[in-house]
Amino acid sequence: MQKGLHRRSPILETLAGQYAESTLGKTGLAARPFSHNFVQLLEKAKCGKGEALTIAEQDLKEANGSALVLIINRRSHDIERVTVPPACEEALFRMIGRTSPTAERAAWSSLLREAATWPVPETRREAWQRFCEERAAQMDLGVGLRPFRRRHRNRARFQLEVTARLLGWTNPQPALLRIVSAQLARSSKFLENARQTIVTLLGGATNQAVRSFADLGITDNPQSVIFHGPVRISLDGTVTDYSGHEGRSSLGEEDIARADSIRCAAPRCITVENLTTFHALCRLRSGDLFVHTSYPSRATVAFLNRLPASLARYHFGDTDPWGFDVLRSLRRAVFPITILPLHMAFRPAESPEPMTERDQKKLARLLADPSLLDVRSELERMHLAGTKGDFEQERLAVSGTFPYR
Repeated sequence: MQKGLHRRSPILETLAGQYAESTLGKTGLAARPFSHNFVQLLEKAKCGKGEALTIAEQDLKEANGSALVLIINRRSHDIERVTVPPACEEALFRMIGRTSPTAERAAWSSLLREAATWPVPETRREAWQRFCEERAAQMDLGVGLRPFRRRHRNRARFQLEVTARLLGWTNPQPALLRIVSAQLARSSKFLENARQTIVTLLGGATNQAVRSFADLGITDNPQSVIFHGPVRISLDGTVTDYSGHEGRSSLGEEDIARADSIRCAAPRCITVENLTTFHALCRLRSGDLFVHTSYPSRATVAFLNRLPASLARYHFGDTDPWGFDVLRSLRRAVFPITILPLHMAFRPAESPEPMTERDQKKLARLLADPSLLDVRSELERMHLAGTKGDFEQERLAVSGTFPYR
C-alpha cells in the first residue's frame, strides 16, 4: 500500500476489481480508458450512504491524479465518474496490495515461455514448444488461461512441470497412477486430484495424441464393489454363488467387466451409505441385495448397471446435504433406472449441528435439481431449520425385514 494513503473504505478495491474484469484490464487493449459511474461504484462497494459515503469520497480524492482520475460535474462539483487510464493501473493496484492485470499477464506469459525451454523427449519437443509459445502469446492478450486459475500461478507452474515429466514417461509395462504420481509429483494423489488439468495440458502439448493417462500406459488403481446377497456370477465358465456368504463380498471392476453374466435372485437392491449400517443389514439375512457405497466408484456403477433392470432399487443414506447428494449421484449413475429413498427423511435434533456455508451451497444446488423432486420436501425442511438435523444413518436401528424398522 502506498504510504500516506490511509484508506478506510473498500472503494478502491471495488474499483480495481471492476477494472480487472473490464476489456482493458483483461487484455490491455481498449479504445478508451476504463470508466465507471460514481453512484453505481458506491453501490457495488456498499458505500452509498452516511459516513461510508464520506470516507469513500475522501479515499477517491486522495488517490485522484495518481491512481485514478475523477470526472467532476462543472455545476454541482459532484463526482460523476471514476476513470482509470492505463498509466494509472500500476499505482491503483499497488495501493491495494495487488498485482496489476498487466503485470499478471506478463508473469503468465513469462511462465509459459520458460516452460517451452524445459526438457522433453525429442519426439515431443516441437509440439511442446509450439504449445507453450502459443499459450504465452494468448496470455499476453489476457486470454487462453484455462485450464489454469488466474491467481494460482505457482500451482500452474508445478502442473506444467509434471506435464513435461509425463511426456518423458517411458515404461514397458502398464503402471498404476498413484505410483507414477508419487514418482513424478512427490504425491501419490496429485495426478488424481489434478487429472482434468493435466489431461487437458497433455492433449494440447501433443496435438491431441495423448488424451488420457491410459494413452501413456498409466492406469487407475483397480477398484471393487462391496456387496452382500443372492448374486450368482459366471466368470470364464465358472459360476460363483454368493448366496451363502455370511458377510461382505467384493468383486473387482476387471472381473465385473469380464463376467459372462451377473444374476440376482433378490427382490430388491439397497445401496447403503455407511459401512456399519451395511454390516447390520447383512446380519438380518433378509434375502435382499445390499451394496455398500457413498459416492459410487467405477466398479460400483459397473456392478449396479449389470444387475437386472427390473430389480427394485432403494438408497439408504445420511440425511444431511451430502447424503442426499449421494442419492443424486447414484441416480445419475444408473439412469433411467429409478432409485427410491429409504428412510431418508429430515429428522430434527435436540442439539442440532448448524450447516456450514459449504453445506448451504450444496443444499441450494440440491433444491434446484429436478432429479430430487421426490425428496424436495425433506430438503426444504432442512433449509427452513437451518441445521442438518439428526442426520447420521447409524442413529436408525435396523431390524426384521424390508423396510427394516
